Amino acid sequence: MTTLKTFLCTTAVTLSLLSLAGQQANAGQIYQDWNYGIDSFSDAYGGSEYEIKGMAIKEFGNQVYVGITGNMPLTGIKDENINIGWSDLFFNFTGQNFQTASNDQQLFAVRFVNNNNTSITSGVYTAVKAKSTTTSHNGYSSLKEYYDHGWGKTNTQGTDFATKQSVYEYYYPTSIAHHPTTYNTLILNAIKSGTRIGDISILSELNLSTAGLDFGHFNALGTQTFGFSFDKNLIANGDYVANLFLDCGNDGIALKGKGKVKSIPEPNPTTSLFVLGLVFSINQIRKSCKKSCSQLK
Repeated sequence: MTTLKTFLCTTAVTLSLLSLAGQQANAGQIYQDWNYGIDSFSDAYGGSEYEIKGMAIKEFGNQVYVGITGNMPLTGIKDENINIGWSDLFFNFTGQNFQTASNDQQLFAVRFVNNNNTSITSGVYTAVKAKSTTTSHNGYSSLKEYYDHGWGKTNTQGTDFATKQSVYEYYYPTSIAHHPTTYNTLILNAIKSGTRIGDISILSELNLSTAGLDFGHFNALGTQTFGFSFDKNLIANGDYVANLFLDCGNDGIALKGKGKVKSIPEPNPTTSLFVLGLVFSINQIRKSCKKSCSQLK
C-alpha cells in the first residue's frame, strides 16, 4: 500500500509537471507552430485603415507561410491620387542592424504586391538593398519624425520590438540608434535593388486558417487578413528578423525568429523537473515489481 501511495503521488506530481511544461512551451508568441508578432492597435497615423495588427510566419512542408492582418487592403488605398499600400517584407539573417545589412546587400526580401508599377515584380529576392518610399507616399520622412508625433506606443513594432529604443537599435547602427534625428533615421521600406530568385503564391484568409493561422487567439484580427508562401530553400537558414512597413511608413511591424522560420521555446527548469519525476516514477514501479516477485518466490 505504501508503494502504491508513493506511485500515485509521484504520478500526480509528474502529470502536474507535464501540464506546467506544456504551458511554458506555449508561452510567448508561438501558437500552433506559427511565430506571431502582435503590433500596437493604435500606432497608425492617418486613420484606422493604416493600422497593422499582426504578422506571423510558419514553415509548412517545403514552404514558408506568411500571414498578415490589419486594416489595409492588399491592393492598398487611394490618398490624393497616390496609391498607398504594403511595402516589401524583409528577412535579415546577418545579426547586423538593418541599415548595415542593406548597405552590404545582404538582405532577402519578398515583394508580394505590385501596387506602384515599379520595375520590380513580385517574388523572392536576394542580395537586396533597401530604399525609402515614404515621402513620395505622403508619409513621414523618418522614424524619428513618426515617433516625435506621438506614435511610439507599447509594442511599437510588435511583441519583439515593444519600445522605440529597441526599434532604433534594430534598424540603425549604434551611433544613430543612441542619437536619432529626423535626418539620420530614414525609413527603408522597399526593395531598391536585388536579384529575383523565385515566385510566391498569394494565400487567402481561408488558406491561412486551414494552415492553423489564428490572429483571433491574440485578439488581433484586422478587417484584412491575407498572406503568401514561397519555397523555404530560397532563403537562408538561421536566426532572423522579418520586418514590414506600409508604403507611407505610417505603421510597421517586425518579429524575430530562430532556425529558418520559427522560434523554438528555450529549455526551462520545469521540463527538467518533469523528466526527473518521470524517472522517479519508473524506478518506483521497478522496485514494486521486484518486491512482489521476491514475495512470490
